[in-house]
Parts: sequence; C-alpha cells; structure tokens
Amino acid sequence: MKSRPLLLAAALAAVCAPVLAAQEPIADVRELFAAHEQALDGHDLKGVMALYAPGDKTVVLGTSPAEQWVGSEQIADAYQHFFADFDAGTLKRSCPWILGDVSGDIGWLSATCEYQDSLKDVPRTYALNVSAVLQKLDGVWKLRAMHFSNPTAP
Repeated sequence: MKSRPLLLAAALAAVCAPVLAAQEPIADVRELFAAHEQALDGHDLKGVMALYAPGDKTVVLGTSPAEQWVGSEQIADAYQHFFADFDAGTLKRSCPWILGDVSGDIGWLSATCEYQDSLKDVPRTYALNVSAVLQKLDGVWKLRAMHFSNPTAP
C-alpha cells in the first residue's frame, strides 16, 4: 500500500523535535535526529543512509508484516519510495507524548506524533506511533532499528 511508506518517512522525522527536549543532555543524539529530519524532508537519500548503522542487522519496520526492510540496500530502496510519497520541504510534526533513555552505547525512544505534509501540493494530516533503537558505533550515534505504526480502520 503506497500510503504506508509515506507514514514511515513521516514517522522517522517525528522523533527529531521531541528528542531535542526529552534528551537535552545528549547532544549527539539530538544531532542525529536533527540530521535525519533535514535529510528526510529534503529527500536526501545519502544523508538519511549515513545515519543508519551498517550491516545486515539494521531494520526498519512498518505497520504490516510485509513492511520490513533489513540492511542498507533494502532501507535505501524503501526511502526512495518514501520520498515519492510526500513533497520535499513540507513535513511537519508534533509529538505530544515521547519517552526515551540512553544507557551506555544504546538508546531508545517511543513517541506518539501528529504529522502534516503535502503530496502534489495537497495538504494531509495523520498520526503515528514511533519507536527507535540507537547504537553508538565508534563514538557516533546510529539508527539500528526504527518502527512505526498507524491507526487503521477495523
């Protein structure tokens, strides 16, 4: 379903602003999410992929069982589709609830977010739940796992 990749792209951007407030002492994590937001909104594949941990143990999950992208090649292909699902420069989000923590070289966060964007200049709004696992590799935070889910009709 074409709307699912759009939701993942928005979900990934969702974690950016709330982490700035929730994890204030962790500058590196803040910078990771700010960079992700900028790259995602700008449809910058190289910039987004630089934020993910390398290897075949990095994963992005969507809502349905078919929405699982493992490793750099599949994740990059998924982002190409996500970019096609919203106009660059239009992604905005608000996360009224977020919780996260860091312990050593592992961090995590969970958020409930509301999004706005547009596709072909038609504005849209939607909500997502987002979770992410981060790992510090060679002193740099990287995304190791990202998951999103969206409400579906019965």
